[in-house]
Amino acid sequence: MGREIETGEVERGETITVTQRSPRRREYELTAGDRALGRLRWRRGRRAVAEAEGPGIGDVELAVRQGRVVVVGGDDGEVTLATVDHRRGASVINASGRDALRWEKGATRKHWTITERGDALLSVSASQGLLRSSVRVVVERSMPEATAVLLCLIASFLALSELQSGVDGSAAVGGIVASGAG
Repeated sequence: MGREIETGEVERGETITVTQRSPRRREYELTAGDRALGRLRWRRGRRAVAEAEGPGIGDVELAVRQGRVVVVGGDDGEVTLATVDHRRGASVINASGRDALRWEKGATRKHWTITERGDALLSVSASQGLLRSSVRVVVERSMPEATAVLLCLIASFLALSELQSGVDGSAAVGGIVASGAG
């Protein structure tokens, strides 16, 4: 665990962590053990657009467009690498060259799984502290490193966006209560 095999695969059981670098910015680093695998950064003032990079996928943008998440990359930034369509009960991840994957909520609020034909590929958990948030991804099936990085970026974008929505909702309720309108 925690090491890359010679074929460039991420092993089953390996843990990838996505940690916030600074409490002031929504910038995250993806690491597996002591290996840096990439980064994810929300653009200032934009809750629905993030920039990311990683080995084998280069620079990508993740954005919510017309109710779906679109991941684009390539030399000109115009190649669609994946989309996430929200459907009742789960979201469907369509990544180029793969069968449709599902983003499913787990038994608890901050846990999700990415599955392919009913088998888990990645198990995802997120946590929100007072100043920082993080994501922990456990690889359930060995896969190429570039695929694991792309799926971890998508999973982190979805999980952290959901955490942020919860924080925003709590802040709104707190503001209403504090103003005496509640």
